[in-house]
Amino acid sequence: MGLRGDYLTEKDSPRSLYVATIGILSALMAVLSFASIVIPTPLGSYDASSVLVFTIAILYGPEIGLITTVIGQLLGKGLLITYSGLPAVYIPGVVAVRGVEAYIVGYLGRHFSNTKFGESIAMVIGVIWETGAFVLADIYLWTFFFGSIAAGLWAATFTVWTIVDLIWVPLGLAAIYYARVAFKSHYLDKELNLMNPPGHRGTFILSVLIVVFAWGLIIIAGITGILFSPIFPPPS
Repeated sequence: MGLRGDYLTEKDSPRSLYVATIGILSALMAVLSFASIVIPTPLGSYDASSVLVFTIAILYGPEIGLITTVIGQLLGKGLLITYSGLPAVYIPGVVAVRGVEAYIVGYLGRHFSNTKFGESIAMVIGVIWETGAFVLADIYLWTFFFGSIAAGLWAATFTVWTIVDLIWVPLGLAAIYYARVAFKSHYLDKELNLMNPPGHRGTFILSVLIVVFAWGLIIIAGITGILFSPIFPPPS
């Protein structure tokens, strides 16, 4: 018997279930993204939230993966960046990059579902996107802010190490495997009928707009230099 048959009844509201799922997964994402190791710029921080990005995007699909990543990273990383004294531009940066990463992993994971290593390939491509996007964003930001391409290339030599997020791929695969065994379901969004609940399209569109807005803030920050100072000074 699947997840719905075990725990839910026909009287459950699809909208309520959808909202509850988004809320729980976003909260988990926020906690993992906040539980980071703060390191010097241009990297800023390092965390294990990639495991959750992979797991949610594969098990719940690209749309829920995008939504929960945007909400969770915005809250978790937003708080961390705000109170650790890192540049404010890192907040839209992590939302812009990891939101797209979640959608890529979820979409490709479903697209390659009949391929033996399809989900692994999707995660690897997601990390390649994440690394490339952070590198290009830092080259752009540091070049414009300091007025020198050398500064941008210097930042890229550090940011390229984002590729080490590949170490989370095996853990992501393990988490997906054990979740499927525990819930006796291959895709939880299908098991719970979360593909087309009332209001889901608006939530997805809003998340896409947040990602687009975040990329816009990055462009503006590079041109004007705003968001390079921390919102609050680091604690003494």
